[in-house]
Amino acid sequence: MPQNPCVSVNEDSATSHPAVWNRIHLGETASTNDVCRALPPWSAVRADSQTRGRGRFGRAFVSQKGGLWLSASLPTPGPAEIWAGFSLRVGASILTRLRALGLPAARLRWPNDILLGPRKVAGLLIEQPASGALVVGFGMNVLNEPWNDMPELKETSTRLAEWLSPVPDLEFLTDEILAALADAHQQMLAGGMRAAIEELNAQWTDPQPIEITLSSGSTVRGAFIGLTPNGHLQLLDQTGSVFLVEHPTVERLRELEG
Repeated sequence: MPQNPCVSVNEDSATSHPAVWNRIHLGETASTNDVCRALPPWSAVRADSQTRGRGRFGRAFVSQKGGLWLSASLPTPGPAEIWAGFSLRVGASILTRLRALGLPAARLRWPNDILLGPRKVAGLLIEQPASGALVVGFGMNVLNEPWNDMPELKETSTRLAEWLSPVPDLEFLTDEILAALADAHQQMLAGGMRAAIEELNAQWTDPQPIEITLSSGSTVRGAFIGLTPNGHLQLLDQTGSVFLVEHPTVERLRELEG
């Protein structure tokens, strides 16, 4: 059960965005996404820790104290197709904020992982409950060390404290991420997924060797070079020819050493 919620309204957000966030801070909860899905749009829930944090396909997500564990509910006006690929728009908007903080190495690994260099620092989980709102979950390692709970993460994860000094406090980072989400919401209404893909493709300039596990259980390898306008993955094979992998068939994407 949520413990000692403190509700506050961020009046400053109204100066740059039409919505005012209703913000809830919890000590510990199972999942901020689960709390947020019962709240109206423009609600945001941050917890000091989560006991059942999750990523895509229900994978466990270590959520210790010292990290940023945040979920936000956003309205979805207009036809449903407007919101297809919203995770890409959110990722692009968050990258803009992180780079402005002095993190030029920040990048998006399709579809929802934020990396600093070769290692993951943050992840997104976007869900759509029966209410029709979008619930955006965001988790970032800041001062915490997730590899203390899962040693296998030592080779694949990092934390903000390794890249910034001094480390921004969690309240400031919350403000930045919520501003990025409000930006993404406005930009999605204005330009849809294609504008986000164009922005990300401009950053995916170096072919990245990857291995993709498909929903069928088979795997494919190639060098990722970006997305098509409708969101399918473009890869180079060993001969330098381009082939496509349709995004709904992708179960997992893993980067390989070049």
